[in-house]
Amino acid sequence: MTHDELLPDPDTIVDLPDFINALGRLRVGTGGATYRALAKKVGPLLRPPQQVSASTVHDVFSPHRRRLDFDLVTALLGAFGLDAATAERWRQACVRVHAAAKTGGPVGVFGQLPAELATFTGREQELKRLLSEASGSGAGAAVRTVVISAIEGMAGVGKTQLAVHVAHELVRSGRFTEVQLYVNLRGFDPHHAPTDPAAVLEGFLRELGVPGPNIPAGLDERSAMFRDRLHGREALIVLDNAADESQVRDLIPAGSDAMVLITSRRSLAGLDGASLVLLDPYELSEALDLLVKIVGADRVLAEPHAAREIIGLCGGLPLAVALAASRLRSRPRWTCADLARRLRANMVAGLGGDGSRSPWPVFELSYVGLPEPERRLFRLLALHPGQDVTADSVAALAGVTAVRANEGLELLADEHLLQPKQEGRYELHDLLRIYAHERLAADEPAAARAEAHGRVLSWYTVTADAAVRAKYPHMYMLELPASVTRGIQASFADEAEAVAWCAAELPNLTAAAWAAYESGDAILCSRISLPLARLLAVEGQWQDAAKMAHLGLEAAESAGDVAAQALAHHRSAGAIAMNGKGTEESQEHFMAALRLFRSIDDDAGVLDTYVAILGVGVQQPEADFDMAQEALAIARRIGNKVAEANVLFNLAGTLNRAQRPADALEYVLGSLAIVRDHGGRYAIAVNALGAGFTYLALEDYVNAEACYSEAVALFRETGDLYRHIECLHGLARALRGQGRPDEARQTVVEADMVLDSLDAARASQFRQRLESSPSRYSESTTIDPGGRAGAA
Repeated sequence: MTHDELLPDPDTIVDLPDFINALGRLRVGTGGATYRALAKKVGPLLRPPQQVSASTVHDVFSPHRRRLDFDLVTALLGAFGLDAATAERWRQACVRVHAAAKTGGPVGVFGQLPAELATFTGREQELKRLLSEASGSGAGAAVRTVVISAIEGMAGVGKTQLAVHVAHELVRSGRFTEVQLYVNLRGFDPHHAPTDPAAVLEGFLRELGVPGPNIPAGLDERSAMFRDRLHGREALIVLDNAADESQVRDLIPAGSDAMVLITSRRSLAGLDGASLVLLDPYELSEALDLLVKIVGADRVLAEPHAAREIIGLCGGLPLAVALAASRLRSRPRWTCADLARRLRANMVAGLGGDGSRSPWPVFELSYVGLPEPERRLFRLLALHPGQDVTADSVAALAGVTAVRANEGLELLADEHLLQPKQEGRYELHDLLRIYAHERLAADEPAAARAEAHGRVLSWYTVTADAAVRAKYPHMYMLELPASVTRGIQASFADEAEAVAWCAAELPNLTAAAWAAYESGDAILCSRISLPLARLLAVEGQWQDAAKMAHLGLEAAESAGDVAAQALAHHRSAGAIAMNGKGTEESQEHFMAALRLFRSIDDDAGVLDTYVAILGVGVQQPEADFDMAQEALAIARRIGNKVAEANVLFNLAGTLNRAQRPADALEYVLGSLAIVRDHGGRYAIAVNALGAGFTYLALEDYVNAEACYSEAVALFRETGDLYRHIECLHGLARALRGQGRPDEARQTVVEADMVLDSLDAARASQFRQRLESSPSRYSESTTIDPGGRAGAA
């Protein structure tokens, strides 16, 4: 008997548990590689390549799995060293058993809670009550249409930390594991307006899988969609720092399955059905526990009287106690009495008008005790335009290296002057932001403040410019003058890194654009707002994209910058057109862009505008055809092969919409030929998808299969899973057209497996997009050559 005959036969596998068992025997039969060794082999075989842990590989062989990650199984087959034919038999077996076991869509998990403090202390009664509210037991918990715990108290009393701690406790206990949402509403930030509930709902809906273009514009419509999305789902929502009832009323879902934790300095008594938890300063025992956690039992218990005096001087406020304790911890030679004496010396300035204590003396002690570089870093944070900060943005703000900025941020966090959020991101407590502004005005010269503010805005502008260029290397962009760059440089290793940066920094970029506008630097404002308009449009935030383009236009007109005015009209037109509204307004902006680009003899700008007009399809096919001929002439004259391919591709789309697939084929194949020589793999994939659809419309199923097969592989390699899934559907249609229905259905099952391997938000978004794709497979699908290939 040969070695291959000793291996399990994939053709005899009957169901998913059988497949998993056979896969384990295959591992043993091919050498018994350890999970750690397989993990090292599997990572490079995934598309895109990534690191894989040994535990992830081990989980594949768990007999209780309800489904498997198709890409991971495929990579494992490669790691086992199987020949191509054998690996394909195993791959088909995987598709077959998942088709037999196919159930409903995946259950989503949205983990968006901030990290909880390791030093969280006390609040036993409040915790018990809040956990009781969640469990549906205890006084007043019988009515669960909406359960809200409004945590009320003065600033610095620990409202946020209690809410976050309760949220984590609930999740750890197995409650609300399906959906967790968090937002800082900034209700009491004197330097920023309270967060618009409509904007909050947009963010929540995106987290819940609604594509940007499908999110309605109005607050009422968004709130209704939000409630619909959460109907029947266990959802935990933390609304932090609410200004008043009107800010949160539309953010509260209906039904007894959700729980909402709201923190505010006000009682929010106007919220119907709300359970109010009034939060007071720490009891003495709680504050002592916190001191012990941070400073250590030996030092605190050695001076109980001085420890109690420290707590009294801090007014029992958890924020102040934590700051004072951190100062004592960082000064090993100080005693509790030393700290109390220093606090007393500052306390006269800390008395409020009603004789109450304020945390300012504690802030002052912490601030003064910092080394000067960290003091400067802290006060400069008041100038940062965004809600949170990173080492890179703070490096630009302070004019230091990223390494030095990171060290400073870590020290500030250790001293409780800064709150860690996600990995590498920090934010200031509202009270500390106010204090930072005071220190900035007192300690930083006006010229230095202006210089720091300009640097951080320039950093956001330069980095956003680099990110957009990395994502869209052939897109028309304005050059950045030296007055904007200030010597700052930015680059990204690849498109994926640029995409990740944009996703993380989009809110801060928006804040930076408005800060540039308010600073009066029109050139800077236009150079940050126009790339941002493009990023927002790509995310489907059409209204925000249009607003940012309008901001850029106003700045460009103020500066007399014709090129920027033209591009602003271009961005406005695209945002309006892609939002499906205001076709006439969109056309006016496009025509203005063309007129301005022509006035400065900017052929590249004219060409880019032509490509955009053709891409969004706001004209009649005859007008598109005439414009395409002009665009082709410009592209060929200036030698822009990528633009030439884009025009040909869009022209093919125009002809397909005009029910002329035979004419469209010539253009899409011409575009495909160009990108094979001048474009990357992704451009080839897009054009292969367009060609595949056109062949489908012509009922040339053999060539459609070839094109879709190429696109399937390329989209998978380049990481565009939506297009990968879309092309699998197109491939299934091509197979069915050739009389191969079983292969067609297996191909659709493969697409469903990819969908099921995604998180719920992306899977839901992809399914909605697929509904409108002309490549989508169904048993009753008919060919509509007037549809759009979805690749433009």
